[in-house]
Amino acid sequence: MTDEIAPQDLRVSHEEREHVTTLLAAHFSEGRLTVDEYGERTGAAANAVTRADLNRLLLDLPGAEGARAREVLELSNTAGDLKRGGEWTVPPKIVVRSRFGNANLDFRSARFTTPVVTVEADLLVGNVEIRLPKGATVDLDEASVTVGNVVDKIGPSAGRGMPHVIVRGGTWMGNVRVR
Repeated sequence: MTDEIAPQDLRVSHEEREHVTTLLAAHFSEGRLTVDEYGERTGAAANAVTRADLNRLLLDLPGAEGARAREVLELSNTAGDLKRGGEWTVPPKIVVRSRFGNANLDFRSARFTTPVVTVEADLLVGNVEIRLPKGATVDLDEASVTVGNVVDKIGPSAGRGMPHVIVRGGTWMGNVRVR
């Protein structure tokens, strides 16, 4: 099968449905949804099949910019550092490309649009530094460096955390570090 499926058409997990239900509960408690709207949307979240189904439930609510925005955030440069930090919306996929410079992604105060985020790194010379919030987990099985180290300061966990970050690729000369 050579046809690639669009991110919004990917099937969702129980965890993703529960995440949207949690977001809806927060909006309900803040008075943005009526009892009927909350009931309808949580029912629709429980029956959602694709990301588009879930995104539709959040489009008219504040903080859902990620549902309306792109599914992939691409950060690239030739020289210098790439940085994201503070309060920012995290899409399902982030691609970082740099020839000479570091990539620093600080997720500690970020708003996640999905419970699983993939970070694809393609650096020639530089470090990839990822800071995760408490309770998060990371998968570094597909992370690589030619000259340097892959460092997991989070450590193994019994189950998948929220959020769960998958790191693919890496750097030719430098380190990939998650803490």
